[in-house]
Amino acid sequence: MSQDPPSKPATPDPEALQGTDERLGELRAENASLRTQLEALHQERARLEERLSEADARVTNLVGLYAASHRLHETFERWALLDILRDIINNIVGSEELGIFELDEGSSTLVLVHSMGIEPAGFQSIPLGHGIIGRTALTGQLFVASEGKGPPAASNESALTACVPLRIGSRVWGVIAIFGMLPHKPSLGDSDLELFALLEKQAGLVLAASEMEPDGHRS
Repeated sequence: MSQDPPSKPATPDPEALQGTDERLGELRAENASLRTQLEALHQERARLEERLSEADARVTNLVGLYAASHRLHETFERWALLDILRDIINNIVGSEELGIFELDEGSSTLVLVHSMGIEPAGFQSIPLGHGIIGRTALTGQLFVASEGKGPPAASNESALTACVPLRIGSRVWGVIAIFGMLPHKPSLGDSDLELFALLEKQAGLVLAASEMEPDGHRS
């Protein structure tokens, strides 16, 4: 029985090949466009997530500032207010080393009225204008070590992180000196500067008011 010779493969239609190539080109272009759009969506999502994170941080900061302000007005008892100030610096700023000083205008001297984590013997009395702490009381200007060169430091101020003036209007009542930071908070941020501004305006006022209350007493 004889077999038919094998048939030759059909010759591709040039027009069909051209159409296929064109369609492949269109699909590749469409795929590239979709990838570009997808990348843009990923970037937009990342941007929105960043904004949401910033908004959350801002809300948290505002809640912290409100809570701090509220606590400062909880009592007129002097020592309770000093404890509140200590807790605010400890829990919000992240420092367990601080001193709170009151200005004795009669002797032009800063007197240590409350401290935590520092050796108080070296800070009992600081002449107005002496070192960073005394200079802050004299000028009423906030000192932040990370912001660059400040006034000459005294020998016991090498670890000073910030010094916040406490005001009664335009007059300086005293200062808060903040030294070392806790390990989880190696540096100050914008929220800390906002807290310092709040303390500058309110803490001196409430402490001065506490001195006029029957149960308020000076150290």
